[in-house]
Amino acid sequence: MKIDRKTLDKMLSLNDEQLKMVIRSLADNSGLDLSGFNISTSDISGIRKALTNATDEDIAKAAEQLKNHKKEQK
Repeated sequence: MKIDRKTLDKMLSLNDEQLKMVIRSLADNSGLDLSGFNISTSDISGIRKALTNATDEDIAKAAEQLKNHKKEQK
């Protein structure tokens, strides 16, 4: 999944359960194990706020970090 402003806006339009599933999917695809984490409603609220306030630079940096982590896992 390409992470850009358009993608973030689509993610923000999802309900909490859908957003949680997308976050878990992104993590899984990047080799991150979130199985030990329970993403709560307040976590989702904080994630929404962070995504809303993310700059294009923040988005690019996060996408690069996910990409690099995935490479390290191979």
